[in-house]
Amino acid sequence: MSCSNIVCPFHEYEPSDGLMAECGMGCLITDAVKQVRFPKGATIFAEGQKSCCLFSLTSGLVKITNHTSDGREQIVGLSTPGKLLVGLQGITADRYEYTAVAETEVYACKIRYRGLLRAVRREGDVAMRLVVALNAQLAHARELMQVMGQKCAAAKIASFIQLVVPHGHEHHKRYTLPFSRREIANLLGLSEETVCRQMARMKRRGILLAPRGRIEILDWQGLQALAEPAAA
Repeated sequence: MSCSNIVCPFHEYEPSDGLMAECGMGCLITDAVKQVRFPKGATIFAEGQKSCCLFSLTSGLVKITNHTSDGREQIVGLSTPGKLLVGLQGITADRYEYTAVAETEVYACKIRYRGLLRAVRREGDVAMRLVVALNAQLAHARELMQVMGQKCAAAKIASFIQLVVPHGHEHHKRYTLPFSRREIANLLGLSEETVCRQMARMKRRGILLAPRGRIEILDWQGLQALAEPAAA
């Protein structure tokens, strides 16, 4: 199956006369994959729902949440293309352990667990790619823990923004971050007032442009300096 999802761990380039074919991208697990679309706000799967598939994002952003004992929603992860396979934990469980919501319009490859596991048993290369995907999930969890461990609010917010920006966007001057200040506060353990105050300071410094409902990054170097403040 031809596939445009070049950041999926299970895609491959088809060689043509010793060269990479311009449009010859294939999939190693074609019999287990279906290409799908979710509109903004759609639930991809819900916590407690019977698990069957994982999702490799082609475009968009997915918010991963669960609920605390008192019923509050807690953001526990984020996925953009190339960063995280959504639903990977469910491959060894009967039920999904979290809820995945399309924070923007999302295009993805829907991969059935059974088909993937058959391919793992059949092809060593697929097994190694699954190991790489698992390692990426652990790396994402570490990055999120590092963001949460920042000592000051400004560094937390700047690090969070860097974490969610898709690969390849770092050199663009502007990027729309599809999160409300309330959601950022919820994830980072800050008050909404603190997030608003820090965003206002970044705006005054020319780092962010923050019109209603959007956040656009104007100064990547300034954002990096906030995320990793020099030691005193």
